[in-house]
Amino acid sequence: MSSKHHIEQEIKLTAPDQATLDRLIDSSLVRQVACHPDNPFEPHRFAATYYDTPDWALRELRWSLRTRYEGDRHLCTLKRNSKIRDGYSTCEEIEQTTPSGFKNIASIPAGKIAEALRAIFPASMPLLPRVKVTMQRRKRELQLGDTRLELVTDSGAISANGKHLELFEVELELLQGDMHNRFVRSFTIQLAEDFSLRPSLISKHQIGLSCYQVETL
Repeated sequence: MSSKHHIEQEIKLTAPDQATLDRLIDSSLVRQVACHPDNPFEPHRFAATYYDTPDWALRELRWSLRTRYEGDRHLCTLKRNSKIRDGYSTCEEIEQTTPSGFKNIASIPAGKIAEALRAIFPASMPLLPRVKVTMQRRKRELQLGDTRLELVTDSGAISANGKHLELFEVELELLQGDMHNRFVRSFTIQLAEDFSLRPSLISKHQIGLSCYQVETL
């Protein structure tokens, strides 16, 4: 099964509420740099489940394994070496289509994700659903100088260990060019000032893991 293997680079910002995201996605600041300003940006729903072994081995490795269901598209993603500093996020990401969720390592379809996990764990190693994420997502593609980004707004809930946390988030994901150029920096600063955004400190997965007791992890 073919896999997409790349380094994901994005800027992650937290918004105060849904109303902020509604204003932001169609603001003049965003529209003036949107590649297709008149295209619709209706929200679509996605649901993701993050898995770990019974002894939390993936967390100890700082890996995240998830399935995401977005319409008719079912994806499996393995992220490694994730870092977030001042809202700037990087990670190694392997992604491939998948027919369903997982019960153990053996149930992961053949590909680079299965190869990476089977190099460490036996095929019989159970995989338990630890964190669930349900979001409404909207997207716009932006051109900032020579850099092309995808602007994403996410609003929804993260559920783990019987707890439910709301999240309103903005992501600027690199599609092409340099994430650190002056146009991106200027736009990000203005966006944060205009809409009271603050740098995200942890990922959706890490927010879910925070719902578990420290001693359990």
